[in-house]
Amino acid sequence: MISVLETVKFLSVHRTFLILLCILIVFLFYGNSSPLVDQDEAAYAGFSRSMLETGDYLTMDFAYSLPHRKPPLHFWISSSLFQIFGSTEWVLRLFPALCILGTSLLTYHLANVIYGSRTALYAFSILSFSLYFPLNGKIALVDSLLVFFGMVGFVSLYHWIKSKKRIFVLLFWLSVSLGLLVKGPPILIFLGGTCVLLLSVNQIRSQIWKLNPFLFLPIAFVPLLLWGYFSWQKDNGSLIQWMLDWYIFRRATDPVFGQSGPPGTYLMLFVVTLFPWSRLYLSFLNENGWKLIAYLKTEGLGVIKNLLPWHWEKSDFIFTSKRFLLLGLVFSWLFYECLASKLPSYPLSAYPILAILLGDQLARKHNQIYMYRLYLTVALLMIAIISFVLLPKFSEMRTDTKKAASVIQSLVPKNETLYSFGAHGIPSFAYYYHRPIREITWEEIQITKGYFLVSESDYTVWKGLGIDWEEIGEPLPIYAYDRNKKLTLRLVKTKGL
Repeated sequence: MISVLETVKFLSVHRTFLILLCILIVFLFYGNSSPLVDQDEAAYAGFSRSMLETGDYLTMDFAYSLPHRKPPLHFWISSSLFQIFGSTEWVLRLFPALCILGTSLLTYHLANVIYGSRTALYAFSILSFSLYFPLNGKIALVDSLLVFFGMVGFVSLYHWIKSKKRIFVLLFWLSVSLGLLVKGPPILIFLGGTCVLLLSVNQIRSQIWKLNPFLFLPIAFVPLLLWGYFSWQKDNGSLIQWMLDWYIFRRATDPVFGQSGPPGTYLMLFVVTLFPWSRLYLSFLNENGWKLIAYLKTEGLGVIKNLLPWHWEKSDFIFTSKRFLLLGLVFSWLFYECLASKLPSYPLSAYPILAILLGDQLARKHNQIYMYRLYLTVALLMIAIISFVLLPKFSEMRTDTKKAASVIQSLVPKNETLYSFGAHGIPSFAYYYHRPIREITWEEIQITKGYFLVSESDYTVWKGLGIDWEEIGEPLPIYAYDRNKKLTLRLVKTKGL
């Protein structure tokens, strides 16, 4: 019989890491054939499949998906994978899962370089087995690709400062360039903002300037600008102008999709999303909060002077790994606390940095081994419940649109366009319907003949107004979990068709 002591010896730091890595891989790739999430994921899948089918890799045209358009790299990758492996849900989620896995490995690597293998194991565990971060590998959103490129750039920046090897300059700017082609400004906010703050450290200021931003930043923009140029030529600039308004001007001043919150929203949100490691996070806030208060008491109004770039030449800050990590949090987290719009994915790049800092927080506790095993046990139990109970249940809820699409496919002739009106648009329905859908206005409804998908309430009103429609089939109930309500849709057609 294997003794407890022998078990402990077997579970060395490196063996524990390999076991947890295998568990993470299984979690990320298991059960990814479930129906698409109704909004963002289905819209991205629709863009990718449409690009493959039409051969047009500039146009983002998919029913109900106007507000989900992004720079195209994520769609190009998904479309390529569809071409190689087929357009299935599992294939769609393959690359996001790989990106989250890659980000976890980069986090382990950076923590190992800075603090050693034990703290790296803690950081890997905190990031990979917390409530929110690993779930980004099980849904095909652009954020998983963005956080991967952000971490590549952040790790490359650290290695450039420490080793002065030119390869890391190239990796840094490559990550910026590809990140711009994924989601635009966020990669510049994170990596560019971090570089600006690092200029406050005299010891490495010349090293930061040797990144040659005046040369390499314009080069990094080239892929995005080329795509923007060809896109502008194709649609006379309508897509680019819409993106500038929707993703830059509006989000800085107004909430989107009704999701807003005051400064401090993410500060509180991390307590939940980092579960079951939340106590470490609160301990980290407590320790560094008191340090900040003591610093403010000592410096007084002089703190404001230290924030001004023209005073940095006189500052005596030295470079430390912890300062590097803390400065990385400013533009991966604190910046987004100031925006009116609040989406859970905005501070995603902060999670790897927080995981390393919390790993260090745990490593400095006298009972670290006991606490780590306790938290990890809860985390693995949570992952098991998510994998085998919650996700299958959630998958059942997502079958409504797939079933509705199948029913309507059988009722509408293959060569007919389905007309849609109202606020019931669900991209996942359009993806599974896989036939032309055209959204129309109230004025167009009165002069258009054909097949219409309308809400039950709209149908009742319009029937009372005397619109000449004929019911087809039974009403179709769909639970729209993004709105937390059930929609009842009805298929109708113009009489006489």
